[in-house]
Amino acid sequence: MTAIDVANVSFKYEIYRPNVLHDVSFTVEHNSITGLLGRNGCGKSTLSLLIAGLLHPGEGQVLIDGQHVYENPRIMPTVSYMGDDPCIFDDEKIKETFALWRDTRAAWDDGFAYQLLDMFAISPKKKPNKLSRGQRSAFYATLGMASRCPVTIFDEVHLGMDAVARELFYRTLLEDYTRYPRTILLSSHLIEEIDNLLDHVVFLDQGRVVEMGDVDEVRMRHMLDGRLPNLTEVLMDLTITDEQRSTLGRSAIQ
Repeated sequence: MTAIDVANVSFKYEIYRPNVLHDVSFTVEHNSITGLLGRNGCGKSTLSLLIAGLLHPGEGQVLIDGQHVYENPRIMPTVSYMGDDPCIFDDEKIKETFALWRDTRAAWDDGFAYQLLDMFAISPKKKPNKLSRGQRSAFYATLGMASRCPVTIFDEVHLGMDAVARELFYRTLLEDYTRYPRTILLSSHLIEEIDNLLDHVVFLDQGRVVEMGDVDEVRMRHMLDGRLPNLTEVLMDLTITDEQRSTLGRSAIQ
């Protein structure tokens, strides 16, 4: 059984506005790291919220372990969504949020959470609303990693982190995933930084899936002059228009 099944999902935020997602379908295998990749505004965050059960699809269905995720009391506690506004006590000390997550996430590791705070040089006595933008992002990443939920979604959680903090996040996430396998989705536009973390990829463009599959197989399908492209080059190949190609020339986008 697959961990996540997204089937023919379309979504719009208001009835008279155009769809943000259009007939999106893909599956994610258990115990894998999958990248949701695309340019800004392609629908990555909306899709992440749908998979986390925080939005209801207008059409289609989102299943985790064969069950509808939206407002499902069995499934929701097994999913950790880390975006720009996770469930925290913003004006209370960080340790109070840790207590909340410990009570609501069965695999939560308190010791690991405090180790991560120490790694990111964040005091547990601080309140989230007193953290810098980069520290808040590191705090959110800490919650996602320490929760060790069967399905964990990091939606651009790196935003605001400096280069050192991002590298610490990527390395620690991979190390912990190796020790405690689970299904991880990484939504990011900094593709070159997460390229080596991913087993599978789903590329979005203007709300549609334009490519997906095993990373190596996807790269093989987009060979550039006899060499394997990196994932950023694959994204460019998928999303740059014919007019842009004629203006830049193929060599300029390789």
